[in-house]
Amino acid sequence: MSLINRLLGRNANATRTTQPPHSQPHSHSQSPSVPHSQISSVQSQMSPHAVATQNATRRELLRVVLRDTLTRHGIPTSWITAEMLVATSRLREPGIHWRLSIKHWDERLMTHTVALQNNMIKRVMSFDPLATNWLMGISWQFALDDESACPPMPHPGIWTAEPHRPVEVAPVALTVGGSGDVISGPVVIGHADPAATAREDLEKLFAIRDADRLHNSQAGSPHTFAPTEPSKLERL
Repeated sequence: MSLINRLLGRNANATRTTQPPHSQPHSHSQSPSVPHSQISSVQSQMSPHAVATQNATRRELLRVVLRDTLTRHGIPTSWITAEMLVATSRLREPGIHWRLSIKHWDERLMTHTVALQNNMIKRVMSFDPLATNWLMGISWQFALDDESACPPMPHPGIWTAEPHRPVEVAPVALTVGGSGDVISGPVVIGHADPAATAREDLEKLFAIRDADRLHNSQAGSPHTFAPTEPSKLERL
């Protein structure tokens, strides 16, 4: 069960606690807490000043938890503010409703809002294990000063379409040098156009031929070898 369900799923617990103690066996899965009937009787005996002091302490706890959680996760504290409202119920004493207001638009914040809320609830429970008895709900609202950065509604078919997953291509590491100048890693060799390659080879051959002709013309003779002379013959 998630933390928010623990906070909001208290109606069944309140119904069970109103039954006689002998009619319900003890469950080891439930965390030890004070029954709601005892809390109601204790709060009904408290003076209005004591109740106001208790609510002020709880509001301060929620304010500190919000600030510390945002700071711990690197979120500017001005992006989210909170209001602590009095919430009433027919089955229990009044509690506190935690209303969080988003003041700054950021897509990353929208992605991690559930995790952020769970972290705040855990922190509240670490300070006050009985917070489920008086924290009656959490809500979010947008209170942006500038909505120009917010994207418009997309095409209706986007909600049922398959999510687009971009293909990630790993970078190829080329290491030149070492033994035999071996290139490590996978190498993709592109296929060149055969016609273009043959044309480049012919142009190189023509350039070599033209350079050789120019060199021979500047030397004054196309041949650099000595004239051939017959050798002398001797009788045996």
